[in-house]
Amino acid sequence: MNLNSKTFASVLAALMVVALTAVYWNHFDNGFHFDDSHTIQNNGFIKDIHNLPLIFQDARTTSSLPLNQAYRPMITSLNAIDFWIADSLDPTVFHWHIYLEFLLLLAILYLVFLHLFEMADGQKHYLLAILGVGFFAFHTATAETINYIIARSDGFSTLMVLVSALIYMKAKGNFKQLALIPFIIGCLAKPTTLMLAPILFMYELLLQKPSLLVKDEQAKLIPKMASALKGTFSFFVVGVAMYLFTRSMFSATWKPSDISALKYLNTQPYIFWVYIKTFFLPTGLSADTDLKLISEYFSPQVLWGLLVIAASIGLAFKFATFRKTLPIAFGILWFYVALVPSSSVIPLAEVMNHHRTFFPYIGLVMAVVWAGFLLVQKITKGKPSAMSRAIVTVLLLGLFGAHAYGTYQRNEVWDNEETLWYDVTVKSPKNGRGLMNYGLTEMQNGNTESAISYFQRTMNTSYGRHPYVYLNMGIAKNALGMRINDQKLKNEGETYLKQAVQIGPGYPDCHYYYAFWLANNGRVDEAVKHLSKALELSPAHQQAKSLLASLTTTAEDRIKNMETEAARLKTPEAYLDLSLKYYNLGQYENCIKACNEALQLKPDYAEAYNNICSAYNQLKMFNEAIEACNRSIELKPNYELAKGNLNWAKSQLAKNQ
Repeated sequence: MNLNSKTFASVLAALMVVALTAVYWNHFDNGFHFDDSHTIQNNGFIKDIHNLPLIFQDARTTSSLPLNQAYRPMITSLNAIDFWIADSLDPTVFHWHIYLEFLLLLAILYLVFLHLFEMADGQKHYLLAILGVGFFAFHTATAETINYIIARSDGFSTLMVLVSALIYMKAKGNFKQLALIPFIIGCLAKPTTLMLAPILFMYELLLQKPSLLVKDEQAKLIPKMASALKGTFSFFVVGVAMYLFTRSMFSATWKPSDISALKYLNTQPYIFWVYIKTFFLPTGLSADTDLKLISEYFSPQVLWGLLVIAASIGLAFKFATFRKTLPIAFGILWFYVALVPSSSVIPLAEVMNHHRTFFPYIGLVMAVVWAGFLLVQKITKGKPSAMSRAIVTVLLLGLFGAHAYGTYQRNEVWDNEETLWYDVTVKSPKNGRGLMNYGLTEMQNGNTESAISYFQRTMNTSYGRHPYVYLNMGIAKNALGMRINDQKLKNEGETYLKQAVQIGPGYPDCHYYYAFWLANNGRVDEAVKHLSKALELSPAHQQAKSLLASLTTTAEDRIKNMETEAARLKTPEAYLDLSLKYYNLGQYENCIKACNEALQLKPDYAEAYNNICSAYNQLKMFNEAIEACNRSIELKPNYELAKGNLNWAKSQLAKNQ
């Protein structure tokens, strides 16, 4: 059988699908991890399929964490569909959906490779295209994107890029514009899709005859540039429009990071080198690396990265001068262009992530596979012997086997939170978030003292001032205090929980867990206030909703009892206590009514006037608040609380005038 025949390639493709499924078989029951918590597990919007229209209208449906509420409606919709299919948070359904999309992506990638390789020498390279797809599919670095459920944004957006690219490359005339449909869909999944426009522009310049740089073709610069821009202009226009539209839809609370843009950009040349090294030698992979910003400009690391970039791009331009080596040039440039959104002036929370290379590595696979093919051709002079074929086969089996083993092991690491974060602590020991998350797994396993030690270690890292560190330390201290009945530890727990709220007032979980502590310690009114704040920040926070519902029912019963008791006692003190309960529940009109009842019984009750002032302040009725506070201070000149409320009312009134 001809090894380059379509039939042999089809048989090999079928065998690869079987082998790939076997390699990934141990990942289908892996759990949710990392950002899955706020985008899937605690995101109430994905738990009702009828929310699909709302998902496309409101970025707050993306995540229960306000700082992460970007606009990615396609990904949120896919999560909602998977929840609807499973009728639960069953990660297996999510994993199967992602894996089937992955297989579809590989099929499209095969057709793209087949087309690009044919443009180099005019021949159909069925076997080579299959090998290229297999290399990408089994590559150990690919495993993170397939295992990490919310990283489906990388997989789905790359699928849309490839579908668009294939339509554009194969269609004729105006039918090329049909490629805009998947392009737009991809932009609603992840902004990296936008890089299709410059990739198609490079395709027009380099691969379409006459090529701009190929020596015996050398199209004239201006006409070639004009022709390339004419073909891809609509993609640039639509891309800019989609970026502006999606960015305008982001929640006002969205904040990717506090990192300096210049320092982030300064670090990225070294990160490029790390990505390239990982492509050729994917060892020491970590779900959360401990690589940090490089503050020193032109440090040895930065200079090395710049040298690698310059050398590889120089090679790309050298290979672009011969049509037979164009896939190498195009692949190298694809890699760099695809990394621009995450490795340039837009600072992200982490300086690098391995799932960011899913789309860019397609370019490196293209370049390396074609370069390997040309090398074999050169060595065998185009007439490979049985021996040379056997050697190549053994080398390929060794390469694929090594990657398959690495992928299988990465699947094992992603099995559960404990295995994932333990792996991070081993490979990225300076990563504070990794230490904290492994501490969380220790706490869930009942090893509270060990968890506290990991949280303490976290506080000594650059991640140490994150509110979640204090939040988890507070939970752990309180749990240990309850277990050994130590009030001091319980009080320390509250201190850490309060610090978490102070450091991270915009994090709903900080308010929720402090509210949980308050409720368990009988401080229901305070708990209700923090739960209300949590739901103000994240309306879909399911745990906060449930706890508030249970506490509100209890609080309403207590209010009714206090109303009955106040009516029975008919004392000013009873009505003042009732007014405080109303105030803590946000029932400010009832608070004022209760205070007026107290004043009927005790007209010189300064505390009642102060409560009226506080309630009017909350209702933003500042003139009435000032009047009540003035009356309170007349009755009790040294009443500092009333003076504070009066000053606040005056400042707000002046601000609004």
